[in-house]
Amino acid sequence: MTEPSTDTDRCHVRLEPDRHDELHEELDAWRSNVGSPVAIDAGPVAAPRLTGVDVLCWNMAIGLGRLDAVLDRLRANDSNPVGTTADRPLIVLVQEGYREDGSVPGSVDSVHHGGSMQAGRRTDLVTIAETAGLSLRYSPSMRNGSHSSDRGNAVLSTVRLADAHAFLLPYVRQRRVAVSACIAGHRDMTFVSAHLDTHGRTRRASDRRAPVLDVGLGAGRAAQARALARALHDIEGAIVLGADLNSLFGMTDPAVRELVAAGLHPARRLGNWTHTFHRPLRLLLDHVMYRPADHRIRGVSVMRIDEVDGDRSRTVFGSDHHPLLARIDLENDGVR
Repeated sequence: MTEPSTDTDRCHVRLEPDRHDELHEELDAWRSNVGSPVAIDAGPVAAPRLTGVDVLCWNMAIGLGRLDAVLDRLRANDSNPVGTTADRPLIVLVQEGYREDGSVPGSVDSVHHGGSMQAGRRTDLVTIAETAGLSLRYSPSMRNGSHSSDRGNAVLSTVRLADAHAFLLPYVRQRRVAVSACIAGHRDMTFVSAHLDTHGRTRRASDRRAPVLDVGLGAGRAAQARALARALHDIEGAIVLGADLNSLFGMTDPAVRELVAAGLHPARRLGNWTHTFHRPLRLLLDHVMYRPADHRIRGVSVMRIDEVDGDRSRTVFGSDHHPLLARIDLENDGVR
């Protein structure tokens, strides 16, 4: 049974990112085009002691991704079903989650939105959570063009969530809001979903006419990654980050290097896959990284999920990104 959070108002406040004076004032116009954050609690409270956590990281292509099909695939493995045991919950870190409800304004600012949205069958993230019985923390980043819907990052879970927060990244090309949440009863591990801009550079709030585009060294991504790293530094305990870093240069991209320099470890890759972006130009854009504070996390391994063997499908469960499944192994005393 799905219920509103018992602390819904407080959670909504935390999922509304703080506005800082140093952030570009155009972000206010972007914010006026999107709806309210969403907090839903569903499912049981996690077991007091956890043997591990499974994490699914996925860019859902503005709601075109079929999360239900991915979950069915994961749970069909009889020898090792994912997210079905009380001592090993499943956390889903979503980028480009789609939401359509009455909180999204009917009229739209013609400039500060996410661009045009192609026709397609899209599934609302709230509907996904309610149908699958998942907890949800969602904070919108931007509107979907003139359509009365928005998209953003989210944390979903097979167990109850707590201590959710949202924070703005520096303005480059579009409004970007990262979302974090803990498992209820296990506040020493935080799960974070983030999505960086593709290219461009940051600019001062007073520098309104400065050019935005700068594809040379990924300066905007690097600045957003540094800001993300600073926000994560202020979080106590262990951290698991699932993100579309738009890392055009893969593991050598400036955004990846910034996060590694800040103490995050890339998950160990299982298999020989080298890309996560499923287009003719195939790139390693999606990442699972972690900070094993107090040695709570023993290790993290990640595998890519293909819809069709040999990676020959037109899309991957409807998205242009592959889902990544990470296995978080914890020390024997588990998460407290």
